[in-house]
Amino acid sequence: MNWTAGAMVFSGRPDPQWVLPPERVHELTALWRALAPASQPAAPRAVLGYRGCWISDPHGARIAAFDGVVVHEAHGGRAAEARVDEGRRFERAVLATAPAGVLPPGTTP
Repeated sequence: MNWTAGAMVFSGRPDPQWVLPPERVHELTALWRALAPASQPAAPRAVLGYRGCWISDPHGARIAAFDGVVVHEAHGGRAAEARVDEGRRFERAVLATAPAGVLPPGTTP
């Protein structure tokens, strides 16, 4: 039962994803808890190329980061909570966990 991470970068083919090491899960969830609440979640943009990234627990809860907002959704997409990601720290931290060669060149927020 592993936590996974991924980047939303492709249209029409599977996006890259990888298993998160346990120590990085702790760092990322602590970073999530430290973010300030957002007044309302932003909707992901429909663009080609990089659109954000995510981490997911073994039960299907997901934390997705895009456009300076981080949204936590419980299993099945219920109970969304949004937080502000000043400087996109959470987003960059997730992308930094990707093994070498997994992300296509230019995958940055």
